Amino acid sequence: MSTRYNNRKIILSEQTLPPGKLLPGMILTFNYAEEGVTDPRPILLFLHQDKKTKLLEGLNLNYINPTKIEKLFNVVDFKKASTGMENLIALKNDYFRIRITTAKDPSPMTTKRFYSDVVSADNVFKQAYRSYKSSKVTSLKVTSIIEKLIHEPGGSPFD
Repeated sequence: MSTRYNNRKIILSEQTLPPGKLLPGMILTFNYAEEGVTDPRPILLFLHQDKKTKLLEGLNLNYINPTKIEKLFNVVDFKKASTGMENLIALKNDYFRIRITTAKDPSPMTTKRFYSDVVSADNVFKQAYRSYKSSKVTSLKVTSIIEKLIHEPGGSPFD
């Protein structure tokens, strides 16, 4: 069984998100009510939504220690995936997102490439990969996270 951490301190802000507006690369929080669940308030780096099985998939950052979360964003940067604040879906405020390709924002980083280059490359990341039944998800929010995790030395995604 994986160790669970309380990583809520990485969150700077949250805003409510309609379920139909999910984009890969967003960092989400939500309440999850499923029998036997060990993390009822995940912090999910959202990667994929399976419309057929109605599952949300991604990395639950609560199963990654804070040092490894920094490593995750260093690997993302090394793999040339851009990150930063945006507002593609017209929410009240901008939110943080790893720029994984979408119809609205094409990029070279696809969900499959992210999984193979980033998630598969580290056993801790593979063990933190989770699926959630969308029918059991409530209070869905998109977050912005603390800057020190995501900026390159000397730079900032918030500029």
